[in-house]
Amino acid sequence: MSTLSAGQAPSPISSSAVDIATRGALALIGLMLVWRLVLAAFVPLVPDEAYYALWAQGLSAGYVDHPPMIAFFIRAGQMLLGDTPLGVRLFSVLAALPASWFVWRAAEELLEDRRAGALAAVLFNATIFGFLGMTLATPDAPLALFCAAMVWCAARLVRAPRPLWWLAMGLATGLAAQSKYSGVMLAGAFSLAVLALAPLRRQLLTPWPWLAALLALLVFLPNIVWNATHDWATLTKQGGRVTAQAPFRPGFLPEFVGSQIGLATPLIFLFAVLGLLPRRAAAAFRPGGGRALVLILLFVPLAYFAVHALRSRVEGNWVGFLYPLVAIAAAAGMLAPAGSGWVGRNLPGLARATLPLAFGLILALGIHALFVPTTLAGNKDAVLRMTRGWPEFAAEIDARRRAIGASAILTNDYQMTAMLKRELPGVTVQQFDERQRYAFMDEPEALSLPGPLLLVLSTFRSFNDITGAFGGREDLGEVSRRFRDVTMPPVRLFRLDPVETPAPAATAPPAP
Repeated sequence: MSTLSAGQAPSPISSSAVDIATRGALALIGLMLVWRLVLAAFVPLVPDEAYYALWAQGLSAGYVDHPPMIAFFIRAGQMLLGDTPLGVRLFSVLAALPASWFVWRAAEELLEDRRAGALAAVLFNATIFGFLGMTLATPDAPLALFCAAMVWCAARLVRAPRPLWWLAMGLATGLAAQSKYSGVMLAGAFSLAVLALAPLRRQLLTPWPWLAALLALLVFLPNIVWNATHDWATLTKQGGRVTAQAPFRPGFLPEFVGSQIGLATPLIFLFAVLGLLPRRAAAAFRPGGGRALVLILLFVPLAYFAVHALRSRVEGNWVGFLYPLVAIAAAAGMLAPAGSGWVGRNLPGLARATLPLAFGLILALGIHALFVPTTLAGNKDAVLRMTRGWPEFAAEIDARRRAIGASAILTNDYQMTAMLKRELPGVTVQQFDERQRYAFMDEPEALSLPGPLLLVLSTFRSFNDITGAFGGREDLGEVSRRFRDVTMPPVRLFRLDPVETPAPAATAPPAP
């Protein structure tokens, strides 16, 4: 571990020290991969994963919420291991290996210390986002993979521009955009870096940057075409997150910063900040535009998120595509000369504590997810709230359905729909509203289903629209999901009867 955490004055690094750092990094990354596989196999799916698993049943060039890459990841895992939690998550977990390799190689390109690549790759895996984001089957996993590839290509282009690296950058950019639209933000930041950095700006006189942009557009084109034929559904939905008209609420900004301290782990966050400071960490970067590249790639997207956080909440995972850069910055901060004074005396000790603290948090979080050893946080515990009690809850819902003779279950929430579909495979479950979410599925119209129907109402959003489409309703009370001594917020059940179609008027017999 000491070979991976420096904070000492720069000195020639022996080959044996580099070899020890390399072997240590590979061992740690391998152990984290095994831990990911254990969690992926035995922790129940969260509702969003169950929803994305529905996408894999109807592969498409686009979906309302996001581009389609995660659906292809899930489908590939299901083909190998079936529709199991591990099958759903398999390729998200395996993506951690190439993502780590890209971070490793990018850090080697950008930082002076020969141990930097090994350290940055381990730091990426040791962040809470890097660990969980590459375990759960969400769009963040392929996005992090392809953004790590973009960072590596950008580092190569700053060091030694070659046509191959431009084309690789275009391919990685298109794949990142096919994972989540946040990839376009990193591409925009790189475009500004091309204009700002002389080695890259001179390349604009060659055809290769333009061919790279064309390649990225071609890779992304299927999703653009899908949007054009579906009323620009995904672009409209994601564009609706823009908060220009929202009231000024700066309280979200410290919440945003706090979430990133937690997702990075406190000491990795600290060293990432230190790794970006000019006086402390400039010497950790190789000569050239590497440090400027990292600053631009990080701070252009972060500036948007900071402005967004002045008016609305920024979810912690939205920034996850920047964590390859965070890991490189943290490696720079840990490997930079310690300096003098109180800070300089204490930084080496903090550097040595960084990985043990991060791994301890990952281990504790994983154990909690596997066993939920404590319920002290009640239904505020995100792991408990998302993963526990679903089979029993679904069985109770189905018992209520059978008791009233309902032919199907209706919902008004995509997460509830996905979990009930997963737990009740032989039962028709449909979300009545937001039907565009399910354009990839061949489902009959809810109003054509034979009555009665059971409505599971998570919130009273669209309640009048749903019940108004039917002939009658009966309030059946509430049902709550439970786990041990914890009760989740209840859902409301209603019996819905279809609108009765008037019988055709009898036709009088013809007169004799």
